[in-house]
Amino acid sequence: MLSYAISSGGVSVKVGCGFVEKEIRGNRYLYFWCFQGRGAGVKKIERYMGPASDPEARRRTLREIEAYAARASAELVGRIAAWRRELARP
Repeated sequence: MLSYAISSGGVSVKVGCGFVEKEIRGNRYLYFWCFQGRGAGVKKIERYMGPASDPEARRRTLREIEAYAARASAELVGRIAAWRRELARP
């Protein structure tokens, strides 16, 4: 699980993603989850990926986690650059 909160100018952003296996009627299913939105509008979204025993569902889940982490990292780099500019001003 990857999860952290960032605050900038009074607006907080919750960043996080991961996966969960759920047992439903004796079968195990894989879900990718992530946070979407900003401030008070943050929601945890779960997306069905497939049966937990399916290798392709497991690969898709990992790709989703990697893509989410890449987007979050890029956003964080941008926020840090903005904070540097802001804090460099007298």
